[in-house]
Amino acid sequence: MNKKLAFMFGLLVGGLLGWVLGILSAPQSGRETLDSIGDKAIELRDKAEEAADRVRDEMLGPLTSTQNLDADYTR
Repeated sequence: MNKKLAFMFGLLVGGLLGWVLGILSAPQSGRETLDSIGDKAIELRDKAEEAADRVRDEMLGPLTSTQNLDADYTR
């Protein structure tokens, strides 16, 4: 076998072995894992929204709205 073929074979076997071992040693079912990942994604989204709001408030500071930015900055 040439080196590329041997590498691809090893990659395939290693990937399959890792997948099988991961399935067999998983502490929870697939549905529970997906639910957990979804919950974490929602939590991260909420944190990102809070951080974006905080940055926006710090950047715009004294402005009361963002609708009249031209009027507020072009005096």
